Amino acid sequence: MNAVERIFRQLNKLPEKLTRITSGGKLIREIDGLRFMAIIPVLVQHLNERFLRNTTVTFAEDPANSVINFLAARGFLGVYLFFVISGFILALPFATHRLKGGREVNYRAYYWRRVTRLEPPYIVWMTIFYIIFVFINGTSFAAYLPNYLAGITYTHSLIFGEWSPFNPPTWTLEIEVQFYLLAPLLALLFFSIRNKVVRRIANIGILLLMMGLQQYGETFRGLPSLTILGHIHYFIVGFLLADLFICDWHIRKKRIAYDVLAVGAFACLIVVWSWNFEFLSRILVISCLFLFFYSVFRAKYVNTFLTNRWITSIGGMCYTIYLIHLPLAELFIRITKHFQISNSYGLNLLVQLLLYIPVVLVISAFSYLIFEKPFMNKYWPNELKLFLKRKLKTQQSI
Repeated sequence: MNAVERIFRQLNKLPEKLTRITSGGKLIREIDGLRFMAIIPVLVQHLNERFLRNTTVTFAEDPANSVINFLAARGFLGVYLFFVISGFILALPFATHRLKGGREVNYRAYYWRRVTRLEPPYIVWMTIFYIIFVFINGTSFAAYLPNYLAGITYTHSLIFGEWSPFNPPTWTLEIEVQFYLLAPLLALLFFSIRNKVVRRIANIGILLLMMGLQQYGETFRGLPSLTILGHIHYFIVGFLLADLFICDWHIRKKRIAYDVLAVGAFACLIVVWSWNFEFLSRILVISCLFLFFYSVFRAKYVNTFLTNRWITSIGGMCYTIYLIHLPLAELFIRITKHFQISNSYGLNLLVQLLLYIPVVLVISAFSYLIFEKPFMNKYWPNELKLFLKRKLKTQQSI
């Protein structure tokens, strides 16, 4: 076997190495495919923003009027898809217990699992970016220590009313944590209703009620928009989808009609969003997210694509990608801001993305294997204790 063959063999094994370890032991491949669909638009948006701010290229056209810029700027919709996914995933064990007689959820284990799974890689990267931020800006560690402490405890937005200066996208992770605290209560509210029709009507009713209150209080603006108050409706959609998944998706024949629906819903999602936050627009966004999520499970070709092992391996490490992608974009654009292919904004952006995304994915893969995947093993705290005990006994015997 020559060197080239060995390289290709190792690359072929890479998706298996990157495959996530789940608490229940069962991997829902469509979910990691949906995570892929959420993280890639976020990468595009953030790189595009930094490219426009820093490039030295004089474009032949105004990017503000470009369809490409319009599409790239819609990357934030990936965050809303992440919220729906989180609602779905967190609802599953509660729905399985209440609706199908599955194992009862241990609340202490539920919260402890969130800490041991998510906090270690989060602290590692927030610490790294805190140190880098201090050195690059020539300030003192003490000056930004309050920001750092608030950041690693998921309270930065609540305390400072703005996102972290070291890693701005983590404001969404703070909202995720707020929902983790709330999810068991919502599960008790929804899944205690035994009648399927009544339960789903209640879900949709509460969803519309929350969106109405958001509209009245304008919680999608200012500080409330950095908290669960401005985004809880996305998680509730995930609860409804979990209900359908547990109760109705035991027979899931793939149909091309759902491919059309998935593509149409995704395209509609991009078009109907409005920064004016009209109520109708927000209802359409929620509807498109629901239809896209639902259709992915039932579609033929879209499902095949999103459950491809390379796609799911990228989606599976989205937490690491999300944690590190924006600081990497800031560093990357410092190096590439003078690159020029032509005077075309679209062509230059495409080249930037073709360079940036592989760099992010490669660095994320290594980071994921070192700082995230080990903590997916829910028994790692006990294994660490046993390891330290053995080390202590060895030292004492010496």
